[in-house]
Amino acid sequence: MQISQFLLATGLFASSILAAPITSSDWTILDMKRVCNGENTSCTWTFGIDSGLDITDCTFIVEATDASHANGGPSTCGAYTVSSGWSGEFDPTNGFTTLSVANEEIGQIIWPAYTDEQLADGDVVKPDQSYPPTAFP
Repeated sequence: MQISQFLLATGLFASSILAAPITSSDWTILDMKRVCNGENTSCTWTFGIDSGLDITDCTFIVEATDASHANGGPSTCGAYTVSSGWSGEFDPTNGFTTLSVANEEIGQIIWPAYTDEQLADGDVVKPDQSYPPTAFP
């Protein structure tokens, strides 16, 4: 009797392990750069999205009055939809932009964020930043 209960419990436990979702690797944003024109009416973001399976190049343009502080998108980069939002909630001199990078085909999204200081002067942000993807329904 005890051996049959042990085998039943082991079988149930093993099946739950096999049914567990596979965790995906972090996505890395490669060579992030934002370049704004002199009037600050257009900012061009260029970067790569490394999902661990492939790398997708992305160019994302935000056009607005005060474009470096404007929300942008959505824009399509391969299988990804990219949008952005700027915040100065902690003080406009400590502003930051959060992007949403979503792959609807696989139902995952990341929210990379960069300070205005990191993006200043159109320099490439180093080191590259990685984010764990989150599933969405």
